[in-house]
Amino acid sequence: VGGQTSGTAPAANPGASYFLPTEDQWYKAAYYKGSGTNAGYWDYATQSDLAPTAVTADSTGIGSAGSTGNFANYNNAADWNSQNGNVTTVGTNGGASAYGAFDMSGNIFEWNDLDGTTGSSRGLRGGGWNYPVAVFLSSSFGGTNDPSGEDDRFGFRLASPVPVPEPSTLAMLAAGLGCSGYGFIRRRRLHLSGPNISPRPQISR
Repeated sequence: VGGQTSGTAPAANPGASYFLPTEDQWYKAAYYKGSGTNAGYWDYATQSDLAPTAVTADSTGIGSAGSTGNFANYNNAADWNSQNGNVTTVGTNGGASAYGAFDMSGNIFEWNDLDGTTGSSRGLRGGGWNYPVAVFLSSSFGGTNDPSGEDDRFGFRLASPVPVPEPSTLAMLAAGLGCSGYGFIRRRRLHLSGPNISPRPQISR
């Protein structure tokens, strides 16, 4: 961003059309209930306080849930392309958030510009396809990592600067797999003994 590839590159240049969302922007697009200023937040981005059911997938990576319901891609359930668990096509894993953004619970952890971050670490939210329990997908879990590390469970989506006071206008692009393709091409089997991101305390909202 801004011609920089490391260090203190800004999350968004003035006048940028698209940018990495802040954690607060990402959080609201994922978990906000969307029925008023003080509506509160869901525990999961599928507009539910109950843990999602893990989806399976067909041979091309289309999730079994379609675009509705409390489902998400996690716990190695989406077996396709000879892989034990895999990313799936955005929008085929279950219901959208109140802002109409799909797969913000599960599929891949997504980078965000962690508010107040000055070092090399950036925020991660949403959970990944091979994380074994739904808590990693929930609003109560957030983590950090150095963005120089490659991982096929990490990706990003972009935000636009258009003001979005309520879910009737979409702020988040449905580009959750935007950066996961590279990791997919260079796929390596990761043996999960626990998350490789650094957990941090939940922000009070």
